Amino acid sequence: MPTPLDKIKPQVRAIRAYTLAPLEAPVKINQNENPFEMPEEIKRAVLARLEDRPWSRYPTFTPTALQEKLAAHANWRADGVLAGNGSNELIQALLTVTVGAGTRVLIPEPTFTLYRQLVSVLGGEVIPVPLTEALQFNIPKLAGKVAMTKADLLILCSPNNPTGCTISERDLRLLLRQSEGLVVVDQAYVEFGGEDFAPLLPEFPNLVILRTFSKAMAMAGLRVGYLLAAPEIALEINKAKLPYNLNFFSIAAAEAALEKVHLLRPLIDRIVAERERLFAELQRIPGLSPVRSEANFFVVHTRIAPGELFEALHARGILIRDVSSYPMLAGYVRLSVGAPEENDRLIEALREIFDGYRDENQY
Repeated sequence: MPTPLDKIKPQVRAIRAYTLAPLEAPVKINQNENPFEMPEEIKRAVLARLEDRPWSRYPTFTPTALQEKLAAHANWRADGVLAGNGSNELIQALLTVTVGAGTRVLIPEPTFTLYRQLVSVLGGEVIPVPLTEALQFNIPKLAGKVAMTKADLLILCSPNNPTGCTISERDLRLLLRQSEGLVVVDQAYVEFGGEDFAPLLPEFPNLVILRTFSKAMAMAGLRVGYLLAAPEIALEINKAKLPYNLNFFSIAAAEAALEKVHLLRPLIDRIVAERERLFAELQRIPGLSPVRSEANFFVVHTRIAPGELFEALHARGILIRDVSSYPMLAGYVRLSVGAPEENDRLIEALREIFDGYRDENQY
């Protein structure tokens, strides 16, 4: 007998929801968050804006002031900027207006799994392009697939989550010139490394850039992202955004952060310095092989099974991400860069775990 469940798209029922186990730990380095709190000066500026704001009224329908500040920050035109409830909302809006049955979407993998999930839900076809064995973008293979498939979209994450690799401007230009469709570059982690591709927007109307305040800008809890594109493309994507998608608290916080971004840059520099220190320390632990990253995280190959290592660290109050189910990442975990004391605790725990494993297994 037919059931209500039969009305759900088969492609939706065939996939698993994007989810994260609701676990907590004193050292939480599983979500690529900024380990440093928003500077107090910015917090006070946000709260001052909210003090006299009537909470019973809707936020501004179009956050024009925020879009203008984002445009100035990115050196792009305000009519080519969209603000969203995190960059994830803007990814969803972009794919909603572009993907349907028969749409072909090229996605280098492993990468952020939300891309594949949303394309599948919308009925599109994902054409995966594996990274190289060294977990870098395979530009010759990507260029070949762009030419051969005439794909409607190409989605690149640079720095890539979870591998931390980046694409160069030269290689991106090659793909932009060859592509007949949109080339979407998710730059959620660009403040930590990689090239700024916003200067390419005037030259390439098929380029779309996504960014977020959740990582370097220390605002993961407030959910603000933004999109940069040709104005005519932004206009169409805007049709898929929900009305009043940004609450006035998040708008005020994003504006204040942009006005005082100089206070955030030293924190970003500290994270980059800790990334380099952590990478060097991980290399010294027998049984671990970290992959060089331009983001605020690493993937690390481990001789201990990833699930076993996850449990061993969680038992010591440290939460990491097991990414061994991703394509090409069997045997890998992902470690976000924490504050110095968190990284020290992680290094000490890993040395203890792998020393014990070496004694037991004599590898």
